[in-house]
Amino acid sequence: MTVAIFVPKRLKKSELYAIALFSIVLGFFTDITFDLKYNLYGYFSPGVQFAGFLPILLLFPSSGVLFMNFYPFKKSLLYQFFYIFCWTIFCLFFEFLSIKSGYFYHNGWKYWHSAFTYPYLFLLHLLHLRFFRGYND
Repeated sequence: MTVAIFVPKRLKKSELYAIALFSIVLGFFTDITFDLKYNLYGYFSPGVQFAGFLPILLLFPSSGVLFMNFYPFKKSLLYQFFYIFCWTIFCLFFEFLSIKSGYFYHNGWKYWHSAFTYPYLFLLHLLHLRFFRGYND
């Protein structure tokens, strides 16, 4: 979270705000669906816990802002795919560390599910920013 606050910003403050809020909404939507409804993964133990809100309220907006702030909009499509691929690898590694620490657990969810899900979540962030920019121009 500290990194997201102090890095030089390339986007407008209104865009960063929209990205952070979208990340929170997306985090709640995915976690309510996959954690609480289907019990595929979760934080600490099954059910709702205050500590489970921390990644949604702190980690997700910070990572969303960092991902979008440094997104290579003016680079080639191949470079953009590579950027998303690198972020996916980073997220998989972070997920692995979260599981090893006991903060996060899988219950039917597999790493390959995450490997396919993360790129879509990143693409949703890109679509959201495109929509937001079009709405505010």
